[in-house]
Amino acid sequence: MSLLRPIFRQALLHPRRVAAVDDFRQYTYLQLAAGALFVARAVDRATSNPRVGVILPTSGLFPMALLGLWLAKRVAVPLNYLLMQKELATVIADSGIDTLITVGPMLAHLGGEKNLPAGLKVLTLDSVSFKGIPPIRWPASFGDDEPAVILYTSGTSGVPKGVVLTHGNLHSDVTAGIKHAHLTEADAFLGVIPQFHSYGLTALTLIPLFLGAKIVYTARFVPRKLVDLIRTHRPDIMAAVPSMYGALLSVKDADSEAFKSVTTAISGGEALPGVTFEKFKERFGVHLLEGYGLTETSPIIYWSTPDRFKRGAVGLPLPGVEPLIVDEHDKPAPLDASGGTTE
Repeated sequence: MSLLRPIFRQALLHPRRVAAVDDFRQYTYLQLAAGALFVARAVDRATSNPRVGVILPTSGLFPMALLGLWLAKRVAVPLNYLLMQKELATVIADSGIDTLITVGPMLAHLGGEKNLPAGLKVLTLDSVSFKGIPPIRWPASFGDDEPAVILYTSGTSGVPKGVVLTHGNLHSDVTAGIKHAHLTEADAFLGVIPQFHSYGLTALTLIPLFLGAKIVYTARFVPRKLVDLIRTHRPDIMAAVPSMYGALLSVKDADSEAFKSVTTAISGGEALPGVTFEKFKERFGVHLLEGYGLTETSPIIYWSTPDRFKRGAVGLPLPGVEPLIVDEHDKPAPLDASGGTTE
């Protein structure tokens, strides 16, 4: 099952509800859906390739492009704009895309089209007309096993590798995460994790849109700015990596009052240092809740929640997840035993 129709249903039921706020503007659910329809038409005109690249700043434009690609029955390939030119070219070649969706400022950040592989077509959203009545099309249906996105790993053990996630993978992780953490449309989210990352894609884009909730984005992590956004928008849920939480402690006038609305602060991407946990709790009155996942699992598989929390643990598995720890011989390990090495 795809997330496309449930998200479009939110636009039909709550067209004026705020879906996303970013560094430049605010989008209602109707505006996101209408924008996606315009993007789908632009994609159909630009290419017949089944895979299309996306390289956008963390913003409301990303879900608009993603939904537009799904409307056009394409597989989205979100690309890491932090990669060096040679690495990005390698990923583009491996993905098989011939078209890249972006915006002018991001293209400039990459050094312009001259720094992109020869022959790659660039579709800038700045050049797409979003005026008038959008070109209506019924949201496509997808089988659980049909590819939805290809996400590239960080390449820490070699060159980045493309991970194919299906519509069923994403739908399962989103709905299981919502059930596990008891999330509702009343929860407001704050997102600074890049959306080309599985963490930013699922937890901070697809989950809130499926719920019909509000998500506040900022493209660059600036501790002072993030605290100001928390004070202004009063999010219930935020997600970041441990180093970001550590940096927030450097904002001198930030106090527990600034973080009063935050009921769930998720930490993932790396192990959370004990000193960061303790200082954040002492100063802001917020328990940092660890989770665990990987790109191949869409990504969340474990998640600590406010009602089920244990310091130093990554929480319980999501509904439908069956954990198994094995020893060096790939045999199930007993409780309280260490797992085998991956060597």
